[in-house]
Amino acid sequence: MRISSQLACAFAFFLVAYISMRCVYNMFFHPLRKIPGPWMAATTPLPDFWHDAVRRGNYIWEIQKMHRKYGPIVRINPNEVHIDDPSYYDNIYVGGSHKIEKDPSTVAGFGVPASVAATIPHSLHRSRRSYMNLYFSKRSITAMEPLLHERISALLGRLDSALREEKRISLDKAFSAMTADIITQRFFGYHHDYISVPDLVFPIREALRGASEIFHWTRFIPWATRYLKMLPLSVIRFIFPPLATLLELQKEIKKKIIETCETKDEEKQKSVIMQALSNESIPKSERTMQRLLDEGQVIIFAGTETSSRALSVGMFYLLSDKSMIGKLRAELSQVAHIPEMELAAANLKPLPYLTGVVKESIRLSYGPLARLPRVFVDETLQYSKYSIPPGTPVSQSTYFVHNNPEIFPNPLKFAPERWVEAAEQGIPLNKWLTSFTKGSRQCLGIGLAHAELYLTFARVIRNFDMDLRNTTADDVSIGSVLIMGQPKTNKNRSPGQGEVEVMITRKLEGLC
Repeated sequence: MRISSQLACAFAFFLVAYISMRCVYNMFFHPLRKIPGPWMAATTPLPDFWHDAVRRGNYIWEIQKMHRKYGPIVRINPNEVHIDDPSYYDNIYVGGSHKIEKDPSTVAGFGVPASVAATIPHSLHRSRRSYMNLYFSKRSITAMEPLLHERISALLGRLDSALREEKRISLDKAFSAMTADIITQRFFGYHHDYISVPDLVFPIREALRGASEIFHWTRFIPWATRYLKMLPLSVIRFIFPPLATLLELQKEIKKKIIETCETKDEEKQKSVIMQALSNESIPKSERTMQRLLDEGQVIIFAGTETSSRALSVGMFYLLSDKSMIGKLRAELSQVAHIPEMELAAANLKPLPYLTGVVKESIRLSYGPLARLPRVFVDETLQYSKYSIPPGTPVSQSTYFVHNNPEIFPNPLKFAPERWVEAAEQGIPLNKWLTSFTKGSRQCLGIGLAHAELYLTFARVIRNFDMDLRNTTADDVSIGSVLIMGQPKTNKNRSPGQGEVEVMITRKLEGLC
């Protein structure tokens, strides 16, 4: 007993000594010691852990406070630097010959190590990215437009049903069902017709919520999630239901991949899975089940939520000021001679006001807001008088860029006119949209997202009148950050907050 007590005391002593020495090193001898910031964040990752994991995605507001106090460059944890200067964004999120990697702790949070999005080594990412680029090229997106129209038509049918039944409908759920159908069709070669599910509750959206809830915990304690996954699903569901939902989706994705591989269906042969598996230019090591599983989860999640949330946010602001809808319909009359099912995104992109609506919807929905640091392998970054050594995770927040008043005056206002005026004056405002990041690790789905937004806005606005119900500005504002931004919540409000709900009031037959 006495020996055990002595060992325990010795262990405690050495642990305290190690932590103390580590804190002293981080504060006074670390390569980032000259970067401004609070001493607590410089010495320990505890503030990051406390505000993001325990307080559920609130570190972004602490970072905002740091910038207000210390300036545009701050040290937000012992090893990471955050910069709030949009003019420097392209220096961090860059492509070309720069060797850039991702921060291991950040990608650990995604839980999909074999995906392009979570690939750390520069050379491996470059090769994996080259395999995937083909499936999301401009030509591929154009070829997908009939699928987009078919699913948008299904969406319009669902809105028509809500009109006839005089029921409110969540645009977030409806748009998510539509985009989930589109991306699963692209990946698997078929979809589940989620837009027809009676309550619009479907596994992909629920699993994304699960992935979001465990994201920050997995960043800091990746081993805990690994061990938790070893438990029976029923036990996991009792301990942490969001993780159980995510694991169920992963099993479903694996099942669908196997089914797609065994099929001889011509349409399914066009899927990303079958094209990737049959492409002999891709090494066999890159055509494994785990690669397809991880890639599938990322593509499905990213292809579902980013576009659907942008559509919902855009519709909220349009319905809050219906004069914008009048302007949109007047502009859309320019393409009235084109049958709806033949409308191409290329027909709509020249329309300046619609383009402004699309851009503002992307700007104020933000896309993924979790920090996405870049790590320069062999370059020292220079910001003002500060040198950032190779191997340092450096990031900028899309939230801060999109709400910078020097770039976007009155930034919280939804103003399509700002894009119209910028185009007329030759101002490249588009360079400040960072929802998809930039550089060699930019999101693959940017082209598909734009096509979905142009075609969906055009057809919904041409076909229906609707009014907001049980929805306020808080439902489209950012309260916290998991993977995506999470809306502000109010305990005094009814369930459904955080979503844009509407009542369909009229079908506009004459405009179709």
